[in-house]
Amino acid sequence: MDASFGLSPEELLALNSDKDTAALKGKHGGVPGLASALGVDLKAGLDGDGAAARRAAFGANTYRQVPPKSFFRILAEGFKDPVILLLCAAATLSTVLGVAIEEERHERKWIEGIAIWVAIFLVTTVSALNDYQKDLQFRKLNAQKDVIQVKAVRGGATALLNNSDVVVGDLLLLDTGDKVVADGVVVDSFGLVLDEASLTGESDPIKKNDDDPWCRSGTQVSEGSGKILVTAVGEASEWGKTISLVTSSGDEQTPLQEKLSHVAATVGKIGATVAATCFVALLIKWCVVNRGFPLSKINQNGPVQFFLYSVTIIVVAIPEGLPLAVTMALAYSMKKMMADQNFVRVLAACETMGGSTAICSDKTGTLTENRMTVTEGWFAGVALDHAPAADEVPAEARRLLELNFALNSKAFLIEHGADLVEFVGNRTECALLMLGRRWGADYRADRDAHQPDIAQMYQFTSAKKMASVLLRTPEDLLLLNKGAAEWVLQRCDSVLVTRPDGSTAAQPLDDDSRAALGETVVGMASRGLRCICLAVRRLPHDDASRPADFFDDADNLDTGLTAVAIVGIKDPVRAEVPAAVAKCQRAGITVRMVTGDNIHTARHIARECGILTDGGLALEGPTFRAMPIVELLPMLPKLQVLARSSPEDKLTLVSLLKHHGEVVAVTGDGTNDAPALKESDVGLAMGIAGTEVAKEAADIVILDDNFSSIVKSVLWGRSVFASIRKFLQFQLTVNFVALVVSFVGALVGGRMPLNVLQLLWVNLIMDTMGALALATETPSPKLLNDKPAGRSEPLINGKMFKHIVAQGFYQLFWMFLFLYGLPAFLPARYALTPACTLYARPGLCDSVATAKAGLSPPDAAAACGAVLGCGLPCAALGSTCALGAPGTVAADPRAAMCGGAGSCPAYDNYSALSSALGRELAHTHDADFLRLASVLFNTFIFAQIFNLVNSRRINDEYNVFEGLATSRLFLAILGVIVLCQVLIMSFLGMFFKVQQLRYDEWLVTVAIGAGAMLWSLAVRALSRTVGCGCGALGAAVSGRLARMNQVRTKAMAAADRVYSSAEGRELSVAQAVGLARGSAAAQAEAEAAAAEGKKEKKEKRRAERKGRAGTREERTLSGRSDSAGSML
Repeated sequence: MDASFGLSPEELLALNSDKDTAALKGKHGGVPGLASALGVDLKAGLDGDGAAARRAAFGANTYRQVPPKSFFRILAEGFKDPVILLLCAAATLSTVLGVAIEEERHERKWIEGIAIWVAIFLVTTVSALNDYQKDLQFRKLNAQKDVIQVKAVRGGATALLNNSDVVVGDLLLLDTGDKVVADGVVVDSFGLVLDEASLTGESDPIKKNDDDPWCRSGTQVSEGSGKILVTAVGEASEWGKTISLVTSSGDEQTPLQEKLSHVAATVGKIGATVAATCFVALLIKWCVVNRGFPLSKINQNGPVQFFLYSVTIIVVAIPEGLPLAVTMALAYSMKKMMADQNFVRVLAACETMGGSTAICSDKTGTLTENRMTVTEGWFAGVALDHAPAADEVPAEARRLLELNFALNSKAFLIEHGADLVEFVGNRTECALLMLGRRWGADYRADRDAHQPDIAQMYQFTSAKKMASVLLRTPEDLLLLNKGAAEWVLQRCDSVLVTRPDGSTAAQPLDDDSRAALGETVVGMASRGLRCICLAVRRLPHDDASRPADFFDDADNLDTGLTAVAIVGIKDPVRAEVPAAVAKCQRAGITVRMVTGDNIHTARHIARECGILTDGGLALEGPTFRAMPIVELLPMLPKLQVLARSSPEDKLTLVSLLKHHGEVVAVTGDGTNDAPALKESDVGLAMGIAGTEVAKEAADIVILDDNFSSIVKSVLWGRSVFASIRKFLQFQLTVNFVALVVSFVGALVGGRMPLNVLQLLWVNLIMDTMGALALATETPSPKLLNDKPAGRSEPLINGKMFKHIVAQGFYQLFWMFLFLYGLPAFLPARYALTPACTLYARPGLCDSVATAKAGLSPPDAAAACGAVLGCGLPCAALGSTCALGAPGTVAADPRAAMCGGAGSCPAYDNYSALSSALGRELAHTHDADFLRLASVLFNTFIFAQIFNLVNSRRINDEYNVFEGLATSRLFLAILGVIVLCQVLIMSFLGMFFKVQQLRYDEWLVTVAIGAGAMLWSLAVRALSRTVGCGCGALGAAVSGRLARMNQVRTKAMAAADRVYSSAEGRELSVAQAVGLARGSAAAQAEAEAAAAEGKKEKKEKRRAERKGRAGTREERTLSGRSDSAGSML
């Protein structure tokens, strides 16, 4: 047993794990006895100074995390990629052959294999480094998901704590929508009901009371409120034990990543086809030149190199940088969005938010400051145009109001000095507490004094728009009620009025008085005020006519009320909201206000925000849900305000908008908003006012509850989509050019225009560096001037297709001009040396014959005489031939040298010399082509460098340099690429098979690369000024791509069937949407059942096959046994 506490951690753990209610009530003396053993005051809570000791004794409220992958593990996984493994195998073969074969070792052929190894390691290391940084970034951001602020009683005051600071013995205050962050037992319960589905899988909520006081971490409060004593935290809690079994987590792809993976797979298949064709073409030519398949030459620019080349083409063709670019863009955006008060919980929300076409926003706290203040009201029959002082309200009425403010509320105030007060909890309740504070009331003292007298609390619900608390007094039971003024007044049958002597009395509420109060409410609401009515009802302690369950239903009590006051609470519109709404509207996004306030308040605030425009429609929830669906659907685009709405109305609106093809973002803060948040394309929960249930259901948490932060999330979402499009345009251009050049070069010329290392360098520029440069640029505010992408916007639109083709053909023009035109225009430098010219060089034949063919000087002289004198193999060389007429000798060298014999030494020597001269010619051609290949390679790289800048703007903008000066990372990457290219051309030629260029070649190659920008500018200008056929072609391509990409979900199809049917046209909005959702759910269940049926049939067939195989085996064994028996 711990010396500091009355029971050991093991005893407490056993008590909590077993949920041993009998031991709790008997051995430990119930909750008070357990609190005493833990040294806890059930009223004052813990002393903050003792938290460290409890954390040391009972553990911290943290859980074991899945360890992150190390850099070396990610690097090792990179080498498991099949394409990388193929490259490694080919590089190994090239290296081994280059070392093992003496001639290749003498020519240092092994260097190419080593260089390829270095390139593979570099590419894989850079990719692993990006993945490692991405994982660290996501882990850091995702850790924020687990941070939850909870309300606890410490030192006699209510305090806000992070869930990780909670310790055993803490008193936690729970309210509807809260998440339970530690195990505990109930101290006080006011209809406390928990949803334990996350632990037990059971959907039925569990009521917590003395019979079942055990609350579990990971569960959520679905109804009521209460206070619990923490008995287990962290891994000792039930939730901690559950998640400790989890050792890994899956990474789900976002929709955009899935689309890009499909694009990458398609391009990869094309690349594999090109690679296979190049390999076959090169191999056929090699076999023809070498008259067979000589194994000794497979590493001499032969099949080994062809295989390496083909695999490298696949490496370049597979655009693995596409998903990487999405990931990097999302990681970068998530980090920046956090600074913009957007905490992204679901990765896909980043990209989806950019395509949103409709935002359904709450009013309070999102469009307004949520800093509520009572500014006027009606108090005990007296209307005031200002917030009253204490002496302006009769004492009896004031006391009833102070009790209502304090007890019918979960909010509290944190005072930082005399003038600075922090609101915690519902802001309307905080405004009432501030009014009571102004009157000199102490709500904490009232709560402490009357807490034991609270008989029941009835939480606020969206359906009733009110909340109540039932208080025991010596005389009677006092019900304190507050809620939306028009709803509460409907349940009032009297009002409290002030007499001339200052006392108060209840007066029946007749029709005239009710109408007058209604006008008061409408007048305040029309000025944008939230109207709250506070009422009371007195009941006798005992009444034989009341049934036993009378107090279980609030409706039994919330009737026959006496109105005490109606307060008008002002919540100013945030100063930045009108401009933010205007930005959304310019961006093609329709902003709708969905609020629980009455229609007059909603209209006033909506006009002030700029949401409600001329011709716009404002409806109340009851009217909205009761309208025939055929009437509402045509009006839906004009609907801008939905007032007095319930969470079901919000869900219905979202479903209707999605049916219209809208991409819908929805804000929510309450527990009942969770269905609408889940139904929407992007759910936006409020970080300050939102419940944990709402946050769990949301995709993005708006940390400051500010609408302008939502606009920033739209900007970042569009930035992600634009960044991916930029990178896609850049990469597909490189792929297009590289594949075409490789394909044509291999088929037509039989040579590899870009060798293996050069292609790997291109791949590094294209995938890793290009993704990093284009995916991390700061978004331009001009993105909000574009129309939203919506559901049918293709990844590659007509403009992008135009630029890919235009840039591709520009680069191909210069590549083919260099490949086939330079040797013709400048043969002295770039043409391949003709065989006859090479053989005629003085001394070359003798040198090759003795050094390469291994002939003796006499044999070398004779063989060279045949080559040079008799014109073998070049007839133009023949002058004096000792063997006879050059033409006759050339027709049959064997007969001329051997005199009709089958073979002779002279012909053998000639054959050896001919082979050696062929190899010398091949080496000479390789050296000749090196000059051309160097120019070709440098031009290609600089064309990509300048096209990388072009790709910064994809919508025909003229100025591609806009914002470049502030894109430091982009400039840094650009600088690194240029520096590396200069180093490759100047110092690494031996590895990359290039030679140093002359200054004029540098100027020409860089100028042609820069010409890509001028060409792009000309294409943009032509598109913008001429339009004609190009515009029509672009529009046709865009339309075709949009139709291919159009999304029609099953839910939308089900809604179409319902809304267009004769039966559906007669239904109300609520009925039609409910029927459509039910139809979609039924279809999904049927498809799931069908899939399960197919799976079962497949497993049954597999089992039957195994059974038949087993039967055959038994028969075989039986037959063998019979045979053996007969032999015996």
